[in-house]
Amino acid sequence: MKVFMKIIFCAAVFLSIFTFGGCTARDGYGDKSLKIPAHSDVMVIENKNNGGNIFDIKGDRLIKEKTSGNNILDLAYNVQKSVYVYLVNEGGTEKNGSRIVILHRGVKSEIKDFFAAKDIKMSPGGDKIACRVYENSSLGSAQGMKVYGLESKKYIKLKSKVLVSGNLYQWLDDHRIIYYGSMEGKKNSDAIYLYDFNKDREQVYLSDMGGYCTYFAAAGSNLLILLQNGSESNLYYYNHKTGKFQFLSDEIGQIYVSAADSKNKCIFFIGKDEGNADSVYKFSQEEIEVSRITYDFPKDVSRYGGIVQGKNGKVYFAGTGGAENGQDVFMYDPSDGSVNIISDHEGIYNIYFGRN
Repeated sequence: MKVFMKIIFCAAVFLSIFTFGGCTARDGYGDKSLKIPAHSDVMVIENKNNGGNIFDIKGDRLIKEKTSGNNILDLAYNVQKSVYVYLVNEGGTEKNGSRIVILHRGVKSEIKDFFAAKDIKMSPGGDKIACRVYENSSLGSAQGMKVYGLESKKYIKLKSKVLVSGNLYQWLDDHRIIYYGSMEGKKNSDAIYLYDFNKDREQVYLSDMGGYCTYFAAAGSNLLILLQNGSESNLYYYNHKTGKFQFLSDEIGQIYVSAADSKNKCIFFIGKDEGNADSVYKFSQEEIEVSRITYDFPKDVSRYGGIVQGKNGKVYFAGTGGAENGQDVFMYDPSDGSVNIISDHEGIYNIYFGRN
């Protein structure tokens, strides 16, 4: 289960995030003006006891912003479209639930018709978000995946009876999303489904997988998919055009997060091996193989700190590199295979990518 030890954020501090660069726009809640952020395509948020810091990654360096980033639980954004969606705590503690704050076309709005939300995923064009929501503090109150239109400021009703499993959903493009789940009361309905918003229609994308899906990542229309069958976990590559599976590995027990490199046809991901070591891996579509990138450096990779690939092709993630318990931000350069620390102090970091 994804742990959200990310940063807590109160309303007064939240407004200050929008005051450092970009064009001025009208605040949807009054006469105050907002300034649309001018961030880089990779952002880092550091959690601190006395507040949080926001960094942009520029030139392989962390550039600290002047304002704090207190108490952000999750972030999804699109630099090109100037769309920012934040998940923030209510009352400074997760016990009080959370709300979603949106900055879209220079207007701030909120979604708070739930107790808590998790796992915000934005469509490539920045006009929709998918998330999962809870009715109260009980895990049993999960209401499954919801899709919200940022233009209409309304939920988009899906003609679906599928109960989506956890955070197993991903956008294929602006109008199609895929998700893993089953239909309540219907036997053998476990499958990956596709919903086409242009056609307002759901269809089966992949069924008969021979195991329970614990993770998938889209590589174009194809999938990197981790299946569990009893005590065994097997990683496969699924070619959607041919309908064939190709076995990759039986040594990866869990995958936490991933980042797709469409240009070079590969996927970077953070996974756990049989020895319970968390490492960064690379899957190559062209070679149809998985290779491990990190071993002893960093000593441990943060499962939930995120992994992103910037437009410069470099891959960023958090991990423990020194003798202390704190984390650093690391950069992997695919051009030479090097792994380097780019943060100048240890902390608790979460890394995000915004389409540019």
